[in-house]
Amino acid sequence: MKNSDERSENIFFLSSQANPKTPLPSEKEISIGHNSVSILPFFLELTDRVRGSIAAMKTLAFYARENFRDRELGDYFYRVVTEDIEKTISVLDCFYEYLNLNNPIRKTNTINTMLEEILKEKQTEFEKKNIRIVKKQFEADLPETSLTDEQLSFILNSIFDYILFSSPLNGGIGILTRSIGSNQWNGEGKNRLQKDTKYIEIVILSKYISSLRQVKDPLTPIPNENQEDRMDFILQLVKKTVENQRGAMKTKVTTKNGMNLISVVLPIERRNVFQFIPTADRNKIWKKPD
Repeated sequence: MKNSDERSENIFFLSSQANPKTPLPSEKEISIGHNSVSILPFFLELTDRVRGSIAAMKTLAFYARENFRDRELGDYFYRVVTEDIEKTISVLDCFYEYLNLNNPIRKTNTINTMLEEILKEKQTEFEKKNIRIVKKQFEADLPETSLTDEQLSFILNSIFDYILFSSPLNGGIGILTRSIGSNQWNGEGKNRLQKDTKYIEIVILSKYISSLRQVKDPLTPIPNENQEDRMDFILQLVKKTVENQRGAMKTKVTTKNGMNLISVVLPIERRNVFQFIPTADRNKIWKKPD
């Protein structure tokens, strides 16, 4: 059984040139299906342009008042124009909030998108250690997980931090996301998974070309010795977080071919999840002109 597992891992890792990466749907793509087109993106762009024009008008009004022979009339002109601009901005803000509350965005593709973002953020660090992303095989329309974005971010960032700081120079990484049944996953903690239930699996394979370091399973119980590798402690925390959220995690080290595997299984969110544009993003877009 072990030989079969190793063969399947090698096939996945070495077939990077044969299978191109599954394209990820862009967040800005708009489905043309029945009742699926949201006017929010169009309104957002329109309002951004209107605000830019209003800001320019306000600036022009400020300088134009200096050209009035009657200073009081110039100040009155600027005050009237500014007040009218602020009223227009308030109406736009109110209309936007109304649309935002009544047209929530369906949350989709969170795991694949977050993986891409993390890999982009850590690209320079991977390059410094000459570690290449050999293959990314992401399942299209991957379901959402019941974990929060913060929990998911902690899990994925911590795993890649572990790989970065505990790996030698030169190597490659393969990443796989897919939906699986609970009976398809084998590993410690399988009894924690509900029978006949679908889960999301995230598999990260790392292969190192010339590793002379002694490898061990980082998910063995933590001893109380001071010399314990602190990086292994990261995976202990990740595993605890996954298990607290009704998931499971396993690692496998193959010393023969220098290949390490980390598999994380997360529960699927059965309900449709909707979200509003975060306040921080709204503030960037809707910042009032000075």
